[in-house]
Amino acid sequence: MKRLLVSLVLLAAAGCTMLFAPADAPATINRGHWLGRQVMFTFDARESDIGAAELLDKLRYYRVPAAFFVTGQFVEQHPALTRRIAAEGHEVYNHSYSNPLLRHAPEARIVEQLRRADAAIVRATGRSSKPFFRPAYGEIDENLRRVAFAEGYRVVRWTISADDWKPGIMMAGPTNLLDTATNTVDQSSASARERDPNYEWIQRQKLMMMLDKDYKPPDPKMTYASNIVNRFQSGAIVLLHVGYTNTVELLEPLIKVTRGKDYNIVPLRDGVK
Repeated sequence: MKRLLVSLVLLAAAGCTMLFAPADAPATINRGHWLGRQVMFTFDARESDIGAAELLDKLRYYRVPAAFFVTGQFVEQHPALTRRIAAEGHEVYNHSYSNPLLRHAPEARIVEQLRRADAAIVRATGRSSKPFFRPAYGEIDENLRRVAFAEGYRVVRWTISADDWKPGIMMAGPTNLLDTATNTVDQSSASARERDPNYEWIQRQKLMMMLDKDYKPPDPKMTYASNIVNRFQSGAIVLLHVGYTNTVELLEPLIKVTRGKDYNIVPLRDGVK
């Protein structure tokens, strides 16, 4: 009986070991480490180079390091730009060759995408795209993670997306001075409003008199940047894009607000060590 019990325990243990076997590739990187107040700026570049030169100008002016995940097609279409990215000290990593969804893809397809992109990056910059890879749209499964690791890559996603690809994200709120003033009326005066039919008009006049003639409504770009930075925690990986005018307009305010909140912008390779 003892032997039977021991055998059952050993079988159960073996079963548990198989069920919870460790993955054969490191976990996906979604954020960096917690040491210090630091964040990382990353840019995905697929095909378009709209605004890319301006982004690089701003990064250079403010001395901000960034990581660029580029497709092989982007590199082939813009080799000089890719060389500039690397020459100015930014990291250049793999974003596949043509940006297809690789979740559930066959191993041969994944390997082809990684190797073609890496070959294009090596031709343009003289350096490999390893050790980091970002899949299209951040879509990942265990097979993709395993194959990428076998090819020499860790999968990197992000902590916070700036949503800079969305149209109209930084549209201003009320631009009319009167509308802005009206929106600041104290909403707690319901009883006074009921007693005096002229309450709204009187309040509007008072607020207009109080406002300085040089009053300017908040800059929507700074407001949007602040909303992003308010979601930061140390180690945050921020997702931005190449190819959108929104990104060009947002980058400078985002750098200023990030530093104004005492965050240090560090290279990806340093922040995820």
